[in-house]
Amino acid sequence: MMRNFKITWQQAPVTTSLIGCMVVIFIGEVVVSGQMGVSTQTLYHLGAMFTPAVVMMHQWWRLITAGFLHVTFMHLILNMITLYYVGRLLEQYLGSLKYFIGYITAIIIGSLNSLAFGSITAISAGASGGIFGLFGMIFLLGLLDKQGFWLTQAKTLGIFVILSLIPIFGGTNIAISAHIGGLASGFLIAPLLLRKGQATGKQKIVAALGLIIYIGILLTVGFGYR
Repeated sequence: MMRNFKITWQQAPVTTSLIGCMVVIFIGEVVVSGQMGVSTQTLYHLGAMFTPAVVMMHQWWRLITAGFLHVTFMHLILNMITLYYVGRLLEQYLGSLKYFIGYITAIIIGSLNSLAFGSITAISAGASGGIFGLFGMIFLLGLLDKQGFWLTQAKTLGIFVILSLIPIFGGTNIAISAHIGGLASGFLIAPLLLRKGQATGKQKIVAALGLIIYIGILLTVGFGYR
């Protein structure tokens, strides 16, 4: 078992660390809440996404911390299984630093999308925004792929998308708007993380402009009309 963990760590240290971190955090949530189904009050105090707290109280950290909290044990397990499979592939391909930047960016933009278009009164949490960002990256790589590996991965990703969507129908603290934001951001971020030859300069420029415009829209709607 230790040998398998060592191999996994060597292949994908960021993915392994993220999973370990979120498991530890969930144990803390359960201890504080006193139940396996984490209470809304506990989620709020630990940094879940809550639009009024971000807009009116300027608690910006919620844009990130919400992506490390989970509502139920099943919510955590499904997300971690998906992250383990998809995260290792992308981390080995992009490199740990670029992968981490892409993942955290997807979490933030997923939260901004929730801020702009989600329920004002909902308290939401989950790694799904970041995970759907990884999905978006794979879908983009599938479009750019000339040899077929990433195209095949993109086509077979459906089962993982379904697994990640299941928690949406089982808890009100799981925001679908963060999933959509993460997916869109991953698609736009991916070209910026690729090396020269993997994406053209034009593709990078279009992706950068698209990302800037998208973030601008989310900030305008989230803070201008809330």
